[in-house]
Amino acid sequence: MVERGTRWARSLLLASPCALLYWVNIPYRAGFFGIRVDASLVHLHFGYLLALAMLHRDRLPLRLGVLAMACMWLAAAHAGHPPPTIYLFGVCSAAGTYGLLRLAARRMGWPRAGRPFGVADVSGFVLYGLVLLPLAMAVGNLLLEAALAWPVPDWRLLANDQLQVLFAELFGVLVLALPMLVLATHANGRALWWRGVPWRLLAVGVLLPLGLLQWAPRLGLHPDLLPGMLLHNRLLIAAALVWAALRLRLRWSMPLLVLAQLLFAVGLARHASETVRLPDVFGLLRTALECAVLQLLVVLLMLYGNEREAASIRHERDSLTDPFTGLPNLAALRRRCAPEPPALGLLLLDRTEKITACLGLIAQAALMRWVAGRLRGVAQVYCIGTGQLVLASADPHGTVDWDQALERLHRCDFTWDGQRVRVLPYLGVVAAGDSLDERLQAASRAAIEAKQRGEMRWLRAEQETGGGGDARLSRQRGLSLSSVVFSRIRAGEVELWFQPIAPLAAGLSRSLSGEVLCRLRDDAGRLLLPGQFMPELQEDGRMAELDLAVLRRLGRWMDEQRARLPSIGYLSINIAGQSLASREFAVELLALVDGLALPARQLCFEITETAAITHVQDSARLFAQLRERGCHLAIDDFGMGFQSFDRLKQIPADLIKIDGSFVRDMRRSPRDLELVRASVQVARAFGAQTAAEFVEDAVTAELLRGLQVDWMQGDHVGRAAPIERMLRHDACAFHRVGDGV
Repeated sequence: MVERGTRWARSLLLASPCALLYWVNIPYRAGFFGIRVDASLVHLHFGYLLALAMLHRDRLPLRLGVLAMACMWLAAAHAGHPPPTIYLFGVCSAAGTYGLLRLAARRMGWPRAGRPFGVADVSGFVLYGLVLLPLAMAVGNLLLEAALAWPVPDWRLLANDQLQVLFAELFGVLVLALPMLVLATHANGRALWWRGVPWRLLAVGVLLPLGLLQWAPRLGLHPDLLPGMLLHNRLLIAAALVWAALRLRLRWSMPLLVLAQLLFAVGLARHASETVRLPDVFGLLRTALECAVLQLLVVLLMLYGNEREAASIRHERDSLTDPFTGLPNLAALRRRCAPEPPALGLLLLDRTEKITACLGLIAQAALMRWVAGRLRGVAQVYCIGTGQLVLASADPHGTVDWDQALERLHRCDFTWDGQRVRVLPYLGVVAAGDSLDERLQAASRAAIEAKQRGEMRWLRAEQETGGGGDARLSRQRGLSLSSVVFSRIRAGEVELWFQPIAPLAAGLSRSLSGEVLCRLRDDAGRLLLPGQFMPELQEDGRMAELDLAVLRRLGRWMDEQRARLPSIGYLSINIAGQSLASREFAVELLALVDGLALPARQLCFEITETAAITHVQDSARLFAQLRERGCHLAIDDFGMGFQSFDRLKQIPADLIKIDGSFVRDMRRSPRDLELVRASVQVARAFGAQTAAEFVEDAVTAELLRGLQVDWMQGDHVGRAAPIERMLRHDACAFHRVGDGV
């Protein structure tokens, strides 16, 4: 009930100026068809009603405004004792006015919220507000009056009245509607109810000029002097209004525009009183058009200026905001640190890549915003990269409680679509200083070291990160080495090495067999062993590139050695479990296998047991396609990690290679001996052969033979060497040791 009463009170307040503006009269006597009739050149209330229709979604203010206009019209008509049809005409005219105002507002895209009147709205306002709406009002009144007074006694009188209506509505919209619309939407961004009535605009733009015209005779001035001067100096007045629109606030420039337009209308009224012929209508229209162009010029310049300024502000705001997360970015941090650099903390969020892979990019952005929300009141958060946030004090002279910041993140879990995710934050802190970039690097190094240590508390850069310089140099060398490794792989500069595998069990092939190994060289030509470059490749997820590069190089080597290929028993080639996740890898691998000179039945692909197989179905499909071609499959490093038996279910292995860490010490360690024995039994249960790695002496080889291991590999059989040497020597040289065991 209270809300309804407030709505009515606000609506009455908004509609009240219509009753006052109705009595604002700019008199003139125009005889367009030789008939002179007193009228007002400007209907300010009509312009006010159009502004109400465009600004307010609630229809009640417009309805009350139209009702007030109709009551004023009926009161004025009743004084002349009119016939009853006049009252019917007033009611129908008011209803038609309400409908046309609503229709015009909707065609112009109003009312709307959140977007002020702009340059793009001017064309619609001109078409519907300044042209079609006044014309529709005149035509509608013409038809209504003709219907009520049929047969029409004098068409000239009727046409003269509607021309006066046309000009009155046109000037009403021109003088008041557009300035009121611009002021209401730009001054506040939206039309507030209690401030919806433009009191200053009405006082300065309407009451002030009317008061000046009334007091001019008392001051000894002719009342037509000021309007005449303004009308004859329209260009000068336009320049002054443009200056006012660009320099003054809207609350003053728009009232001045209304004041000038109203005085123009007064001057035009004096001129229109001299119009006695129909052709003079075009002269009046031309002057009205000039006034409209003047107003539109002022408003357009003002709108262009406002939109340019708004675009500049928006561009500056966007330049200081990360577009993905909506958080302040590095540019905002630089601005924050410009006056007085504060202490900074770099927050490293672990598992962000896993969150992106499992939940999507939107979840990652939501995580960053969630962290910023958790730290609100503790620190100002700046986003400088994926999973990397910089913390600084919001107060230039304040400090950040780093322990509280970490505690807030450890205390709660991030939730996305019902899934709870534990956030692992690592914080590196650096003291206040001059160079932001150097301090960010120091804080980043501290955060990375905190992650490597698994620190739950924050680390201070260059103070609590002992050995940080050595670690940093090590990381830099690793990065440089990674670049060399990637360039060698992309260029196909892979060296193939070979280590023979000898049979232990009777009945196995004595042909030359072995494992194909990979070596690279750095920029100085030094040999790089797998332990030097494999960890970087695995961390960066680039093992598939290495596996394919090895296979391509092996294919070229086979093409060069076709004549000697018959002496080869089988070749074992490594495939990382990480590579199996790539469908493109599977397609290219099969194509390379089909193009090798060595038959597929003489190829064995070793899948590293410690590498997780993430895409089981795709991997199973690849294994089946390899077996269809005749290739064999082996599980490498069996016994290492925690996935040995699970891997046996995933891979249809023909060979299980027992990890060398068990084989090397099996002579001295009963536990290792039993682990090897158990591995052989497991392989037999799955119908697979076994191969022992790191066989370094004859005693170990004899133990393996007693355990019924099928193959052996190690220095006792032969050391790894470049593959080019393999066929240069007698194949039996590799197997002499094996045969003598």
